[in-house]
Amino acid sequence: MKTTPKYISGFRDGADFAPRAKWRTFRATLFVVLLAALSSSAYAEEVRILTYNIRNGRGLASPDVDLERPTRVIREIDPHVVGLQEVDRLTRRSGGRDIPRELGTLTQREVEYASAIDFDGGEYGVATLSSQKPIRSYKVPLPGKEERRVLQVVEFEHFVLFNTHFSLMKESRINSISILEQERKKFTKPVVLCGDLNATPDSETISELRKNWRILSPSVPTFPADAPTIQIDYVLVPIDAPIEVREACVWDAPKESDHRPVCVLIEINVELDADSQTSAGSK
Repeated sequence: MKTTPKYISGFRDGADFAPRAKWRTFRATLFVVLLAALSSSAYAEEVRILTYNIRNGRGLASPDVDLERPTRVIREIDPHVVGLQEVDRLTRRSGGRDIPRELGTLTQREVEYASAIDFDGGEYGVATLSSQKPIRSYKVPLPGKEERRVLQVVEFEHFVLFNTHFSLMKESRINSISILEQERKKFTKPVVLCGDLNATPDSETISELRKNWRILSPSVPTFPADAPTIQIDYVLVPIDAPIEVREACVWDAPKESDHRPVCVLIEINVELDADSQTSAGSK
């Protein structure tokens, strides 16, 4: 029996977005690299990216932490990289559990965590899960009048992930963009920005971002999860990035969190020369 794909809206070269049995491996095999080197100076690498505000595993309106909720979504989509927002680590309200570490174990992925604030005896911030071990990961503080925010920078072989959760306050969001731009300019590799930006498409925040970034995620509401009316979760890349989007969707997950997950399949044009391996600080 054919399974109905769990998606709200998206595209894939005119076809439905749906899970596959196997995705192209995250790191290109040596054979593909050698073949591309013989025929061209570049090759295309596909990477599936998911951004998801998980409400710390508490579901749409539940007080309990149940990590099977976000884990089910991640397993269904099977992304290479996951940017998570609203993630506790060792807080009392989560029973002292290391939520990012547990999610890494449940999804069989590498884990990187970036704390935004000290909270309730532990930490609160964002996390990145990935099928490939990153080269490095670090965090950059962002402003937030109601609470401090953070930009998590995770560098992989052929691209860099920026994972964040912007402030509820417009002034703080606008100021965060300039910090984000300063960080982006440190890299020659393509950068992918994902997260809960707490801003709708017609907001000043998104207008400011569009000056240097293009949105890859679909123009579909993402919040609240049970009956979405506004879009505040995004995946973006710099305007001139050698990246094309092949699939994009807002996933049908109405109860697992208060946000819908957003996923994209991107194709990165990888240059087979020394410049493509340059890390931060080379510019």
